[in-house]
Amino acid sequence: MDENNISPKYLMQLIPKVEKQLWDLFDTSKYQNVRRYIKKWHVDWYDFNEDRENFHIYYKDEGSKEIDLTETLHNMPAETVLKIAIDLGIDTPNFLPAISKFKNVLKERNKNAYQDFERASKNVYDEPDLSVALASSALDGIIKTILNHEVFKADEKINNAALTKQVGLIVKKLGLTEKTAPQEIITLASNIRSLGSTIDDIRSSKTAAHGKLEEEYKVDDPLWASFVVNACATLGLFLWEYFEKKYKPFVKLETNDLSEIPF
Repeated sequence: MDENNISPKYLMQLIPKVEKQLWDLFDTSKYQNVRRYIKKWHVDWYDFNEDRENFHIYYKDEGSKEIDLTETLHNMPAETVLKIAIDLGIDTPNFLPAISKFKNVLKERNKNAYQDFERASKNVYDEPDLSVALASSALDGIIKTILNHEVFKADEKINNAALTKQVGLIVKKLGLTEKTAPQEIITLASNIRSLGSTIDDIRSSKTAAHGKLEEEYKVDDPLWASFVVNACATLGLFLWEYFEKKYKPFVKLETNDLSEIPF
């Protein structure tokens, strides 16, 4: 599910939760404080003497003191409503910050992987096993994007390597297993390899990615699918941000679009 294409049904269910949480957030001067909070999300643009808002704030009174929160929220862009919900700590399935940030990385760096992850997010509830398979493919895609960067000069054979091997290789390439690292980091790197291997295994054995017999189990619970999608996003985002930080002078968008890599 894309924050730029959130379904009306999802928003209609989310907005009352946001509204209730906002009113409950303040013990005193509720109208005043809610208005102040909403204004912190409000942006005015001035262009050729025309005011263009990112959203309009509605009021119940002529003095613009009592905010009409319901009308304001329903006329906000979906992305803004989502950001407010996350800020307030409201559960937003498939819209954790890592999900959005990971999508942005994929959208810029690997369009095929981005499309896979989009479909993974959208199919969590309707086709959980497909969601798992696509999320793991997206993770595979961002790892290949990193390993194929010029700073590593990786062998082309990695393009067809299993996700388990990809994760093991990137952990090594990023120096997460170097003896100079703290023991805790080395342990974490080992766990990253285990996580990658597990995601690889569940894609191979618990989804229809490689074909399944009718009696064989496939992931059929949205809870497990959501867990895997979030795990892929968190791991992929960490690996990309660590890579980007370590090799910042070399990471250039215009030289690193590997959307044509087959996987």
